[in-house]
Amino acid sequence: MFLFRQLLGRELATRYRTTTLGVLWLVLQPLLMLSVYTLVFSGVFKARWAGADSTADFALMLFAGLVPFSLLSETLITAPNIIAGQPNFVKKVVFPLPMLSIVKVAAALTTAGIGLAILLVAQVWQSGLPSVWAMTAPFIILEMTPMLLAIAWSLSALGVYLRDISQFVGILSSMLLFLSPIFFPAKAMPEAVKGIIHLNPLVTPIEQLRLVTIQNSPPDLTALLPHFTLSVIAALLSYALFRRLSRGFSDVL
Repeated sequence: MFLFRQLLGRELATRYRTTTLGVLWLVLQPLLMLSVYTLVFSGVFKARWAGADSTADFALMLFAGLVPFSLLSETLITAPNIIAGQPNFVKKVVFPLPMLSIVKVAAALTTAGIGLAILLVAQVWQSGLPSVWAMTAPFIILEMTPMLLAIAWSLSALGVYLRDISQFVGILSSMLLFLSPIFFPAKAMPEAVKGIIHLNPLVTPIEQLRLVTIQNSPPDLTALLPHFTLSVIAALLSYALFRRLSRGFSDVL
């Protein structure tokens, strides 16, 4: 646990050590992203959302979708370089390499927690105190942890051998941005593609986060439990893949 805390503190500190505003970027980045997307989709493209009567309501819906997406996107983009970018941990010391992926996921969860706090504060400012179900919002974010670990372990291991993965994940992240129910509710998708959309692992956390925060409703366990179960299975398989591929890390690096 001490090692984990040290690595997590270093990970968060090194991100903003050389910047003027420092850790303020943890707050400014999601706010700037929200402002740009709200301006483009609500102001320029005149996008509308059922039940969102104002630009502020639209922004809340949008931001509730961006919090889970940003969490997954950060993990996805950084994962291929977790091991490849730390050759000293592979060659020169005896180190629990899976811990590096856990630290990356924990850092991403920290950023998502700040984004969630911004969402709840904005909701209080816009609509007053949310219902008691908003207290379950952190659990919606934490429910994504096995899925994030699956991504981090598998891509960090494959990234040692296939350096092209670093280029591909950026494209995949952009695809997920528009194939996820961020700018629209999942039910708004045409019937012909709904089955494909629901294969997207972001659909459940995005829809559930909106449900417990903005819509003031209890989480849908019939959607969350299968999602969590599949995520745990994926994490276990990814960990097994990581352990198998790790035998050759030192030879490649």
